[in-house]
Amino acid sequence: MNSLYVSSLLSALALLAVGCGDDGTPETWTNGDDFGADQGEDPGEDEQDTDAEQGEGQDTTSAGDQGEEEDSTAGPDTSSAGDQGEEESTASGEGMDDGTTKFDTLADVDAGGGNGNCVGGELCGEAEFSYIWIANSQQNTVSKINTRTMVEESRFYTRPDQGGNPSRTSVSVDGRAVAVANRHVGITKIWADHDDCVDANTNGVIDSSTGKDDIRPFAEDECIAWHTEFPGMTVQRPIAWTSGTYNEETCLWEDQKIWTTTGDSGTPGQCGETGVWVHRLNGDTGEVEDTVHLPHSVAPCTFGSATWGLGPYGAAVDNEGNLWFHIFGQGRTIRINYETLEHTVVNGSSYGITVDSEGRPWTDAPARLNLDTLQWESATSPDLPGAGGSGVAQDHQGRIWKSVAGGGVGWVDMETLEAGQVVYLPTTGNHRGIGVDVDGFIWAVPLNGTTAHKIDPDTYEVFTYDGLDSPYTYSDMAGGQLINVACNEPQG
Repeated sequence: MNSLYVSSLLSALALLAVGCGDDGTPETWTNGDDFGADQGEDPGEDEQDTDAEQGEGQDTTSAGDQGEEEDSTAGPDTSSAGDQGEEESTASGEGMDDGTTKFDTLADVDAGGGNGNCVGGELCGEAEFSYIWIANSQQNTVSKINTRTMVEESRFYTRPDQGGNPSRTSVSVDGRAVAVANRHVGITKIWADHDDCVDANTNGVIDSSTGKDDIRPFAEDECIAWHTEFPGMTVQRPIAWTSGTYNEETCLWEDQKIWTTTGDSGTPGQCGETGVWVHRLNGDTGEVEDTVHLPHSVAPCTFGSATWGLGPYGAAVDNEGNLWFHIFGQGRTIRINYETLEHTVVNGSSYGITVDSEGRPWTDAPARLNLDTLQWESATSPDLPGAGGSGVAQDHQGRIWKSVAGGGVGWVDMETLEAGQVVYLPTTGNHRGIGVDVDGFIWAVPLNGTTAHKIDPDTYEVFTYDGLDSPYTYSDMAGGQLINVACNEPQG
């Protein structure tokens, strides 16, 4: 069992002003606008990723065991730090605060819909289309692959300068869009369906990528919705949509937000001893609506006791829209309350993170957080040997999947914590990207390879797409995690 402590930071003390970009605050470009002259170049080299030794249920990484190999010398400060002496109020106790506004789940929505005659099932596993979005990190692109046909339909640059080193992707609950986080900073939203794309040049057609070999200039691809810069920041990894609220009149999800984090004072892809910034963006416009600074004493961006680090690593949301993320090399997991923006810190973390349909965070150890005691409950089994850190995801049958040693994936029962089947895949090594699509198929993407594997949850038959470019993908890349928390009412 891990010890815990809870720190609450009142939003009145933590909210930072959101400005116009010239003073170091976020700035958003929308498709159809001209890029400013200072839409900069990526100042850093592409990162190479290697396996990291991980503990069971707790991040035990030493300063020499990096999950992502990067320049180990932090650069000079590139922006002023927040007030390290920021006032906090601290409390201890058991259990989680229930003082949040609960998001709609489709269990609450009449399957017959409102006046719009919506069919709720279409948004819960019977969607018209389904895509997985895989970041080709070294190419600075993201691939849109049809999960049903196994065809890559489009490929996009993820930053205006064709740099950025993308890794984490997050799919909206309706599947209409993806948000991509660049490790060298910047968030890009891309539409999945041409019906949502904008004919910015008014030529009567949507000009957009038609496949893996058709990568358009960033500003010329009309399915790229917007891009938000974070001036002065040097690292950005976690990204997660909230579901928003389902409108039965329009049959649409509305008021969707995007959570992300940043750090500064490092070389590209790293951060220093100035803490962590948590941002909440408007999913429609890309505008940063809320920013909270967590000081170094609460959320060290650094790696262990070093003066530099990789910062927050992975993130997921629960059914109330709260953000859960962990910090690499620090052994702590943090929750940001959607309603109040107060934070809770729990000791213990690993590499991958997800939240199940009961609202409980999981790591790839695998371990599950008890929300009453805030203690991690380990499901460690010799039948599921660790693979040096991987993503983690819940399928539609209540099983938690992760990568295992020997080139496979395996699962544990999310209630009993008992280990189940291991499925070995055609490729060896670490299948770092683990996800579930809207149809319930499990996806595994090997680190720095060319393939992505789809696993049938019933028969364990494996289907393979080959055509990626050194992917490093690690997130809710097919939207299954958000579907689970939005469409399934917690039973506890």
